[in-house]
Amino acid sequence: MKPPRFAKAANAGLGRIEAATSLDTPGYAVETAMARPAQIAGSPAQRLGNALHGTWFGHPIHPMLVTLPLGSWTLAFGLDLLAALGFRTRATERTADTALRAGAAGAVAAAAAGMADWQHTNGRDRRVGTVHALVNGTALALHVASIALRGRGQLREGRMASAAGWACMVVGGYLGGHMVYRRRIGVDQADRSPEPRDFQPVLPLAELEENRPRRVEVWDGIERKTIGIVLVRQGARVHAMGARCSHMGGPLDQGWVLGGTLVCPWHGSRYDLETGWPVSGPSTCPQPRYAVRLQHGMVEIRRQQEPGDEVVTTARPAHAPMSAPDARLRQAPRDQAPQARKADEVLFEHHQLIRRLFETILATPGEDPQRRDLLRTLASELEIHEHVEDHIFYPAVHPVSEDVPIAHSEHRQLSDLLAETLKLNTASPEFEEHLRALYAAMDHHAGSEERSMFREAQRLGDARLRELGQALEEMLEDQRTSRARRAFRDLKIRLLEGF
Repeated sequence: MKPPRFAKAANAGLGRIEAATSLDTPGYAVETAMARPAQIAGSPAQRLGNALHGTWFGHPIHPMLVTLPLGSWTLAFGLDLLAALGFRTRATERTADTALRAGAAGAVAAAAAGMADWQHTNGRDRRVGTVHALVNGTALALHVASIALRGRGQLREGRMASAAGWACMVVGGYLGGHMVYRRRIGVDQADRSPEPRDFQPVLPLAELEENRPRRVEVWDGIERKTIGIVLVRQGARVHAMGARCSHMGGPLDQGWVLGGTLVCPWHGSRYDLETGWPVSGPSTCPQPRYAVRLQHGMVEIRRQQEPGDEVVTTARPAHAPMSAPDARLRQAPRDQAPQARKADEVLFEHHQLIRRLFETILATPGEDPQRRDLLRTLASELEIHEHVEDHIFYPAVHPVSEDVPIAHSEHRQLSDLLAETLKLNTASPEFEEHLRALYAAMDHHAGSEERSMFREAQRLGDARLRELGQALEEMLEDQRTSRARRAFRDLKIRLLEGF
């Protein structure tokens, strides 16, 4: 399969820019021209730099500022197009002029923030950033020229200039997107593993020198990699934070302590030893923090989970808030059979039913009309399975399993693959290929639940699992016997088939 033509051409162009070492000399000259005045000015320049980076804001401000020229200049471009089509009024001309001026002001602010960030890039990233700045600078110049031309009454020339500027802005935006989404400039580079979840010894205290950063490592079994942590001893206290700098991944364990902060050796970001927050940029994001305790001459650390983290710890299940569907199950008393099956047993049985349906479809000749009927039955069972898991099982196991968000994503993957498969001729080789892919996706999803989530669910206790199992069986029965629900599923399947 050939790659998309535009994407292939754009990728080749980006490769040439990244390899253009001729851009290095002017790039470093500009950086020096920016750095010298800042070094002479001292603290005021440092405060200005932190403001432009967004250190005070906890987030880079360049991405926010670029929305001003993007939105304003696009509005002006759209109004100019309407004028070219004959929809021209004095009000639209004034609005376009105002939008051009607002966009120019926003572009200057965005350029200042962008240059503050750009000076801390190097190599291929700096080269792309240089071209990004040149293209956006050209866009700004063309829009300023357009403002001047319109002021002299040269509307046609002014519109042409702003149209060319808008095109440059789009190219500049593409280059900026490449830097962020492909090259990961400006995104958090720290290791935010939840490990260790409980206190774990990492180093004898006697081996830790005063104000001398020391790297230790813990193992993350899920990510299958070691996580670096830097320890700093100050008197009777030991501080611990992630060893990978959130700005661009610099090794903080090779940095130095200065004024109660740990300084990154690459770009000079300074992190408060107490809190992990940057007090001086270019970093805007706090470092992962670790609680420290001293036991029997050993330094023990535990990850301090961050707001919004959905991490299962030994303490979390007992204190986790109950979700709304889970609460309704608890509040609704029911006559539970003594031998009600557990939730994982009910779901495993349904997994097996769906697997058997796949095997039956694969064994059925392609020309047999029954194959389409079996596929519709499979689609219905997959829909039911997703429904009961989303409404009963996942809310209940969420406090004890970190797999729920991924399971939701896998449901979406199954739904997308099913929609593609339903549209195909069941006798075609393409259908066979898609059916096997759908089977693989379903088997992966079911197997992941059986190997991990079902085991973690045992922490809910036998009684709770049987209560959930009964609720699942009741919902399965209702989904299969309710005429309204069956009719709705059938309609949905027919729509996916394209009639």
